[in-house]
Amino acid sequence: MQKINFIKMHGLGNDFVIIDKRVNEINITKELISKLSDRKSGAGCDQLITINIAPKDIDAAIEIFNPSGDRAEACGNGTRCVAKLLFDENNKKDSLTILSDSGILKAIKKDSINISVNMGRVSNSWKSIPLNQEMDTLNIPITIPGFSKGVGVNVGNPHVVFFGDSINNIDIKEFGPKIENHEFFPNKTNVEFVEIINSQKIKMKVWERGVGITLACGSGACASVYAGWKKKLLDNAVEVQVEKGSLFIEILQEEAIMTGP
Repeated sequence: MQKINFIKMHGLGNDFVIIDKRVNEINITKELISKLSDRKSGAGCDQLITINIAPKDIDAAIEIFNPSGDRAEACGNGTRCVAKLLFDENNKKDSLTILSDSGILKAIKKDSINISVNMGRVSNSWKSIPLNQEMDTLNIPITIPGFSKGVGVNVGNPHVVFFGDSINNIDIKEFGPKIENHEFFPNKTNVEFVEIINSQKIKMKVWERGVGITLACGSGACASVYAGWKKKLLDNAVEVQVEKGSLFIEILQEEAIMTGP
C-alpha cells in the first residue's frame, strides 16, 4: 500500500486534507479522494487540495477536489490554509500568489493568525454564474419559505444566496441538494442562507456543491456579502458569522477580499 503524507487543516471548521505534490508526485484518483475524505474510515475533509509546482513568478499552484471527486474551481478557506503553509516555509514573505482553476489569487499575511486572500473579480452576470437561461440574477425565482428569491453570484465558482429573517430553522438538508441540482444551474451551485443582523454583520449557513453542509465557506461568504451589497442591503465591508467564528469580507471595485484565521 502506498504511503501518503498529508496535512489536515481547517479555516473556521471548513476542513481540508492537503497533499504537497511538489515533493512527492501522487496520482490523485477518485478512489483516493473518496477514501481520504471519508469521516469514518479516512482523514475526513470538506475538500482535498494538492499543492503543485507552479509556473515562473507564481509561488504555488493548487488543485481542489470535492469528496465526490469533482474539481472545485475556487475555495477561499482552503487557499488561506495553503497560504499559511507557504508563509511558514518562508517567513520573510508577507504576500504570495497562488494559481487555482479560477485564476491567480493573492494572499497576504495580516498577522500571526489572520490571512487575507483576494478572491478576484465577482460577477452576477447570468452567463458567468452560469445559469441555463437569461434572467434577473438578483431575483432568481426559487421559493424557500421565509426567504427572498435567490441572488446568483460567481466567485470563481457558482453560488446562489437567499436572505431571510432567521437561519435557525432552515432545513438545509432538504433545500440544499434541491437547489444545488436545480435546472437553472448547469454546473450545479453552492447555496447560502443568510440572516442580516445589520448592514455590517450577517450570519450564514452553507450547502456546498459536491460536499453538503459545511461549517464555513470562504467563497460563500464573499458571495453573500456581494449579493447583499448588490441588493443594497449591506455595506461593502461586512463581518460574516459562521458556526466557529467570523470571516471579514470587503468588496473593492467588484473584487472580494476575505480575511480570517
